[in-house]
Amino acid sequence: MRLLASTDIALRVLILLAGVPPGGHLSVDVLARQLGGLSRHHLHKIVQDLTGLGVTRTVRGAGGGVMLAMPPEQIRVGTVVRQLEADQALVGCFRPEGDDCTLLPACRLRGMLGGAQRSFYESLDQHTLAECLPIPRSGRTEVDHPEPPPDPLGVPSRAGDTPL
Repeated sequence: MRLLASTDIALRVLILLAGVPPGGHLSVDVLARQLGGLSRHHLHKIVQDLTGLGVTRTVRGAGGGVMLAMPPEQIRVGTVVRQLEADQALVGCFRPEGDDCTLLPACRLRGMLGGAQRSFYESLDQHTLAECLPIPRSGRTEVDHPEPPPDPLGVPSRAGDTPL
């Protein structure tokens, strides 16, 4: 599965906000800088989406910004990802309007992919935003931050990655 870039950024925004002391907030400018110079316009859209989900709220005016609407221990990663990805079909035949696939009436792959997608979200549902916060280097273990498994087909996961 591949998340939308906006979902990836939204998760990063939440992680940054979770690192702010309770009641504190970060401005969109600060968030944009911490996210590598992301455009303010794009970030505003993502913050609006997160606010619409009820996980962030905004403070307007001078000294305003974005803050978590609830403690990070109450924000389930799976819930956030599922809601942000709601309009994205894993494959064409998952779209509400259907697909013109000629294999659809007899295809069993759709059920397999649906099961994989459910497992993906169920796995993320087990974790909260609080668990995403960085662990100080001295306290890290391989269990805390394992290397992602290599793709069994040897397909690079990002531009520039090489298969293992």
